[in-house]
Amino acid sequence: MSISAAPGDLRHLSLRAARAGADAIREARGQGLQTEHKGGAAQDPVTSADHASERAILDLLARDRPQDAVLAEESGASDGCSGLRWIVDPLDGTLNFSHGASRYAVSIAVATGCDVGEGQVVAATVLQPATGACLVLDDDGALDGDAPVAVNREAEPGHALVAFAVPNAPGPRRRAYQALVGVAPRVADLRNTGSTVCDLAAVARGELDAFVSFDPAPWDIAAGAALVEAAGGVTRRWRHDGFEVFGAGAPAVVAALAGWLGDDGTDGTNGTDEERGTDDDRQR
Repeated sequence: MSISAAPGDLRHLSLRAARAGADAIREARGQGLQTEHKGGAAQDPVTSADHASERAILDLLARDRPQDAVLAEESGASDGCSGLRWIVDPLDGTLNFSHGASRYAVSIAVATGCDVGEGQVVAATVLQPATGACLVLDDDGALDGDAPVAVNREAEPGHALVAFAVPNAPGPRRRAYQALVGVAPRVADLRNTGSTVCDLAAVARGELDAFVSFDPAPWDIAAGAALVEAAGGVTRRWRHDGFEVFGAGAPAVVAALAGWLGDDGTDGTNGTDEERGTDDDRQR
């Protein structure tokens, strides 16, 4: 491939990369998993499958797009000269995966711009290896196989099914749950399913009405946010109690969440080191 690439080529490669990651996850499980815990936190495991999936994905990208920058959850950032950046979550929902649950996914996004958060996502794939469910970004929207999916745009806050994700560090985790206490009675239900990527795919399919997350990492939301927008939903970022909050889904529900978890004027620097947490303390 040349330094520049058509969106269709990038989308095809993002699907190949997600499939390579999924194959590596299956192989790693068959060989017996080795599990560590980041910072010793039980809710933040990383397994040999996480590493195997990321290696498989990065090896493929190194062969086909060596000039592109990459941001991957386990290995971090590498620079490129093409103006494109791959944003990779090799296994989102590791705690689910390590317990034998099926709600986990591989997430691949390709964005323009040299800096994370800059530019536009031009290709995205979310693949759930346990079920085979796969969403891809297309010129005409978000596709599940050949079928377009759609956000439940008419959902109203009081009847909304909302998923959420919170940080792993004890202090921020506690504060996020406290913030959600005020949201719970205002919606039909709040659910923590353990996979941001799967939740965003479910929002794009209309199975959930909205999703809200406190301090998500770029790899948690890059592909899923693009798929939600392509499926007719909205995404929004704001600040609350020192958190960067991210919401996605039906317009009225996201607007309500932003109102209930409103910007309190904080700059994210309040609290002790333990209360703030670190990059490794974000949800997996």
